[in-house]
Amino acid sequence: MKIKQFLIATLFLGLAGTLTAQNNDNLRGRINDRPNQAVQRRPNAPQKTEQHMPDRLTDCQRDGLHGEVKDVLSVMYEADPQSNAAGRGTIMERLMTVYKQNGQRRSQSYLSNEEDMIFKTKYKHDGFGLVTLEHILDPEENVIGRTYYLYDADLILTEVYVEDEERQIESRVLYKYDAQGRLSQRSFNDHANNVFRREIYIYGENDNVFKTVVFNGKGDKVQEIRYEYDEHNEPISSTLYDFYEDPNEPELTITLYEYRYDDEGNWVTRYEYQLDNDKKIPVYIVERDIKYY
Repeated sequence: MKIKQFLIATLFLGLAGTLTAQNNDNLRGRINDRPNQAVQRRPNAPQKTEQHMPDRLTDCQRDGLHGEVKDVLSVMYEADPQSNAAGRGTIMERLMTVYKQNGQRRSQSYLSNEEDMIFKTKYKHDGFGLVTLEHILDPEENVIGRTYYLYDADLILTEVYVEDEERQIESRVLYKYDAQGRLSQRSFNDHANNVFRREIYIYGENDNVFKTVVFNGKGDKVQEIRYEYDEHNEPISSTLYDFYEDPNEPELTITLYEYRYDDEGNWVTRYEYQLDNDKKIPVYIVERDIKYY
C-alpha cells in the first residue's frame, strides 16, 4: 500500500488500526475541553477526558503522560499464541514521539521492525501553544501530506482536515462540544464533506467517557462501546456491541487491559486480552520506553 494511502487510512478510517497514539500510542487518548490531537486508535478503544482546568493542557498532558517527558518509544507486539501467559510475539508497530521541554509535541515517527522510518509527522504550534499544522514526511523528508487544525474565537478545536501531496483535501473531522466544554461528537467526512462516520461520546464518573456510540454515513447505529477505568483513570475494559451484521442482535466483544507503571505514574507495559467464555486470551502487548528531561 502506498505511504499516502496508508496514512489517510490510519488517521481517519483506521481509528481501528494499532494504537501506538494514536495514541498516539495512547489507548486512553484524551478528549479535553481544549483542542485535541487527532490520533489513531482501535474501534473499541476507550477515550479519556481531563476535568476542566483554567490552564490549557500541553500536548504531553493531552497524551495522558505525567512529568517532563522527553520522548516515548512505543512498541506493539502480538501476544505469543504459544505462551500460556502474555508473552511477546511478532512486532506490529513502532512509534517514536518526541516532546519539547514545554510539553509541545515535536514529532512522531512510524518505524519499521528494523527501526527505519516509514513516515514522520512534524508539528507546528501558534503563540497560544496550539497545534496548527502537521507536515507528514516520507523517509527522504519530502512532504507527502499536511494536516490543518482550525479553532474558533475561544481557541476550541472545531475542524481538522488532511491534504495530500498535491494539496487536495482528502478527509475532514468536525468537532462538537457539550455545555461543560467536553467533546460530544466527532464527524468523519470525505473530501466532499460527506459524513461516513460519526461518534457520540457520553460521560460518566470522573469525566471519563462512559460510552461511545458510532453511526455510519446513513445515520445507522453500527457500534456501541462501554468502558470501565482503574484508579489511574486508565481503561481496564471495553465492551463492544457490533451492529454491522445484525442491528437486532449485536456481536459482543469484551477487551480487558492490564498495566505496569513507572515512578512518574505513566504506564510502561499494557497487556490486552479478549474475553472468551470467561477465559482471557492474550492479544497484544505494548511496551513504552519513556525518557524524561
